[in-house]
Amino acid sequence: MELKLFSISKSRLGFLLKLLLYGFIYGTVFINWIDLFVGPVHVPGYHLWLTFMYFLPFFMVLVFRGLEDWELMLGFGLFTSLLNDTLYYVVGKWLFGFKVDLLEWYRCQLLPVCNKEVVFDFLFFKLKPYPYLMPLSIYARIVAVYLLLYRWWREAELKRDVEEWREYRLENPPPTSPLSQEAC
Repeated sequence: MELKLFSISKSRLGFLLKLLLYGFIYGTVFINWIDLFVGPVHVPGYHLWLTFMYFLPFFMVLVFRGLEDWELMLGFGLFTSLLNDTLYYVVGKWLFGFKVDLLEWYRCQLLPVCNKEVVFDFLFFKLKPYPYLMPLSIYARIVAVYLLLYRWWREAELKRDVEEWREYRLENPPPTSPLSQEAC
């Protein structure tokens, strides 16, 4: 007998939840680790490279699912960047022992009141953002991730038959499988 958790894993919701879990672990641990220990001091064009790293694992969605699932790649890349911007020092403090005032850091991330001098290096140009750009960027990405994943959910519901998301086994092969035809 299968657990309910494994039976949902072949559904559309299960697919989305797996990507969400993977994106959460990837963004929270891997991307924040890179950002905390590599940083812009060591890599020219660091923020361009980091942006590429946000999206890199989700290109596999396009490889395996096709271009029609571009919303997942874009949505989860933005989700990863959100995890980097919202959990950067949380991971640094709790996993790696950095000494940082989280309230001050979140005030800078989520409210337009930060006076910290920050420069984003995109190799071809450098960007000195105004204090309101980081919070605005975070809130805009939250909305964008929601809208992209909602759009994918609706499109997947409209374009694909429910049967595509159904789990097939030897006892219940897909209709186009040679196993589904009676043995002569």
